[in-house]
Amino acid sequence: MKAAIINNYSDDYSALKYDSVEIPKINSKEVLIKVHASGVNHCDTDLRKGLFGVDSKMPHVMGVDAAGEVIEIGSDVCQFKIGDRVSPHFILSCGSCLYCSDGKENICPHAGVLGVTEWGGYSEYIKVKENNLIKIPDGLSFDHAVAGQIPFATAWEALIDVAKIRLGETVLITAAGGGVGSAAIQVAKHAGARVIAAAGADEKLDKAIELGADNVINYTTNSLGDAVRDLTEGEGVDVALEMTGGSILLQSIDALSLGGRLATIGAHGGEKIEIDFIELFRKHVSIHGCGRSTKVHVEKVLNMMVIGLFKPIIHTTFHLSEAGLAHELMESRNFFGRIILNP
Repeated sequence: MKAAIINNYSDDYSALKYDSVEIPKINSKEVLIKVHASGVNHCDTDLRKGLFGVDSKMPHVMGVDAAGEVIEIGSDVCQFKIGDRVSPHFILSCGSCLYCSDGKENICPHAGVLGVTEWGGYSEYIKVKENNLIKIPDGLSFDHAVAGQIPFATAWEALIDVAKIRLGETVLITAAGGGVGSAAIQVAKHAGARVIAAAGADEKLDKAIELGADNVINYTTNSLGDAVRDLTEGEGVDVALEMTGGSILLQSIDALSLGGRLATIGAHGGEKIEIDFIELFRKHVSIHGCGRSTKVHVEKVLNMMVIGLFKPIIHTTFHLSEAGLAHELMESRNFFGRIILNP
């Protein structure tokens, strides 16, 4: 099969090689999927550069999400059949521990990560254990399934399950031009919240308004805290979804109201920061780490997508052989929504 592989970690996009590798061989509990679409994520670019924090055996095929059809099943597989339209869950949970049994496979202590500990979606074929598969609803394209599954499931977990936004609350969404940010705008509006979207380019903010954002802030030219207080009569936001880290995380904390909640899911802008804890306890602020959705979250948002409640945003698609160009675009941040690879 053809795949975009890396043979070593590198900052250079040309490290991604479009080459022939053996089709994965499945065991009795696995299925083989013909990939029709895969997504490009920040964790992919981190892994290519050796920054993910997990050593991958070389040569390696990255890609944390994919969608396709089942073409072979193991002898012990009973929930899927050849021809099923499926998507792997990026958390490769064991399926048998107490966390998995309780529907919390996103914190399974034995879990791997698709495209990190096992070969991922930058390929024509991929193998996955039965317990890590999700069926794609009829009427939803492979491209849209990939474009929406991780962003909407991540946003749903963070805003609905963790931050527990309520009707009429005000929500700040940073990195609003990315896949999760564009999904989070829609999830928050669906929940009846007022949305303040923040990004680093006016073009992204214009598109955020088209998605339903009520107000926007360019955080390259404005302080989030001051700008939010100007928009909320000095009160701040009830909830902030922060996915950048560094100074943007600090500014998001500053933007919170009394009793505000912050959900944080990423730190590409800085992993280590100093936080003024006096502000936290004086304002009764809560900070929650999240960002690893469950299969239930993915199934929920895929079904909401197919009936038109959520719309995945695709910035552009590349052929799998152009994975290096896709990484270059991802690292430029000059995009809005998702970047998709098609084999």
